[in-house]
Amino acid sequence: MTEYLTEQELEGVRKIREVMGGSIPQDLDTEFNLRRWWNGHHQDLTVIKEKFSSYLHNRRLMGFERPDFADTFYQREEFMEIVQYFGMSRISEDCVSSDNAVVFVESGEFDHKVVYVSTISKYLRVFFACCELVLQTILRIEKKTGRPSYGLCIFDMGRLSLANHINPMSSCNQVWEWEKSPLELQIMVFKVRALIWEDNYPDMIQKIVVVNPPYFIGIIWKVVKFLLKEKQQKLLYFNKGTSLFDFVDRDVVPVAYGGNRKDPLWSNNDDCCNDKKLITEDDYYQHGLIWNLIDIQEPDFVHISVKAHKRCLIRCTPQNTQKGRFVAWRFSLSDQAEFTVYRGKEQVYPRMRLVTTEVDDEDLIHCSEDDDSEYFLEFTNNNRFLALSIKIALFTGSPLITDTDLPPAS
Repeated sequence: MTEYLTEQELEGVRKIREVMGGSIPQDLDTEFNLRRWWNGHHQDLTVIKEKFSSYLHNRRLMGFERPDFADTFYQREEFMEIVQYFGMSRISEDCVSSDNAVVFVESGEFDHKVVYVSTISKYLRVFFACCELVLQTILRIEKKTGRPSYGLCIFDMGRLSLANHINPMSSCNQVWEWEKSPLELQIMVFKVRALIWEDNYPDMIQKIVVVNPPYFIGIIWKVVKFLLKEKQQKLLYFNKGTSLFDFVDRDVVPVAYGGNRKDPLWSNNDDCCNDKKLITEDDYYQHGLIWNLIDIQEPDFVHISVKAHKRCLIRCTPQNTQKGRFVAWRFSLSDQAEFTVYRGKEQVYPRMRLVTTEVDDEDLIHCSEDDDSEYFLEFTNNNRFLALSIKIALFTGSPLITDTDLPPAS
């Protein structure tokens, strides 16, 4: 593998291994993978250590370390419950180009009502899992071939409506109002998605080929500049005529785009994407479902304000119900916030940047019968100018105690 890396990259790999102190799992500890971290985070060891450590915690807490994760991905109900609302091709080792790229398709078209069907944390977990599936597929291919691999996304904009996204300052794009339109919420969710990819899977996706773009390319750039950072913007290529085949072999391009690929194991469609489930009101998420799961009445809501660029800790302890012993919560946010949960000083819940949509975010931690530990729900307001408003109901065995206006964790 080392013949594919420069001396500077090899030195970067060595430095990453040193600074991570033996914490990198064996499957991730390859020259190709660590080069992605080195280049993707601009050779900044401080950033790499922070982001890599956070990723490893999340990876463990979300079960991505399971040996069967990639092989069982499409049999996992919790993933398919979300994937069914989006058009995606199957990510697999049998769709690899001659230059070792893992090729997949994502449809830009989706139902605006998708913001009503799930909590944002569940949606982001599934997107996180999709990114992890791409990475693990890449790692397998690299192990088999001894050559570097990467992700190549064919992004179909054919039926994507851009009219309401053109002006970043329009009402649907403003992110400081408590009441948000569905379009605005979609944009916020896509920005949070982009941060997951950028922070945790650096340099993994190296090309995004846009097919069926609108006639005026300038329209796309107005949207792209709002959603993606500069480095991600540079990954975009626009298909003109047959230029798609300058980037990828015809045999791994779906028939819909002039290639030869069909995937009957996943879809009968020419673009190899699944049929998107039609969303009706029956699919809408029911607020407060978390309380039904543990068979209790909903606790009262309280309001908490977190100053700009500050952190809040909400201290609580587990409580018994007929279904077991739990810490459970439901909250809504006025803006994006970073959220996680600790038991004492141990992180026990994935750290994610969240926005709440038309559905409040809610979840629980199932505790052991003898667990009397203190738990801390941590909210970090990364906005440097505006305060964050939190409306939260919390199931706890102790009075709700908050420490607000703490500095962000280092």
